[in-house]
Amino acid sequence: MKGLSEHYLIVSDPDVCGGKPVLRGTRVPVQYILELWEMGCSIEQIHGEFPSAPKELIEKVIRVLKENSVIKLVI
Repeated sequence: MKGLSEHYLIVSDPDVCGGKPVLRGTRVPVQYILELWEMGCSIEQIHGEFPSAPKELIEKVIRVLKENSVIKLVI
């Protein structure tokens, strides 16, 4: 999904991870990030598990979900 605005944090593409929502520009499913966060892992620990996901992007996704609990997906 080239050319997306940086406002899109999460994308879903049938050619990437079977269409599961992933962090933009990565193959890291958002589900994994959220599961680790819910288990009490810090952003640094999550980034350590998924170094291909920029720490800033992990922080943004967690912050947006905490504030809104709804994220618009581009499919």
